[in-house]
Amino acid sequence: MTDPHAIPVHPHADNDPASPGLPRSDRYKGIILRCASYAIPAILGLLMVIFLAIPALMPPEFNLNPGSSISSLDISTSLITAQWNIALSVKNPSKLIAVKYTRMKLVFCFDGQLALSRPSLIPAFTQDPGNVTTVQAKALSMIAIVNDLGVIGLVSSLKGGKVTIDVVVKAKRRLHLGPWWVPVLDAYISCMGVTFTAPADSEAGSDWMILGGTLSCTPDIFTQF
Repeated sequence: MTDPHAIPVHPHADNDPASPGLPRSDRYKGIILRCASYAIPAILGLLMVIFLAIPALMPPEFNLNPGSSISSLDISTSLITAQWNIALSVKNPSKLIAVKYTRMKLVFCFDGQLALSRPSLIPAFTQDPGNVTTVQAKALSMIAIVNDLGVIGLVSSLKGGKVTIDVVVKAKRRLHLGPWWVPVLDAYISCMGVTFTAPADSEAGSDWMILGGTLSCTPDIFTQF
């Protein structure tokens, strides 16, 4: 006999799509947790990119020191010989990250075209944050005097007691991040219009000194050599 007060049991109630599932608040919590599991690594990755990009894009500061000079200058009927002595100050603009320079080389040009020597190579060096390093570069010129406008202009400038050249610097850079040295953009620096003047006493063998004191150099991403 059936009890009139018994509650009917539906064997398929668990499979009924209309039956209630998890509470709405629990469903929202699950969605939030899933989103957070993707968002946190993405945010950390973005912060790492920013952390790398800011110092990588900060241009290094290069200055040409007044101690730069020309020595052993000699102009014969067939040959120009001279030694270029360049003192270059390099400052690490970052206050937090050390930087390493490798494969640094300097190129000396007259009138933007005439190469005065082979590239001068600078040994690798490392800078702590905010440090200033002075590097010395020497290059020997041995230029044949020929019927060339660049050479003729160089001879005329040297005999006139004043010569203006361009100094271009290229170097590879690495940033010290944790235990790694991470390569970043190469440094291309141009020191344009560097003028040297003959000594006032015109004493034979005296060095020609740079004119105008310390000269600032500028980053130049278009310079390639």
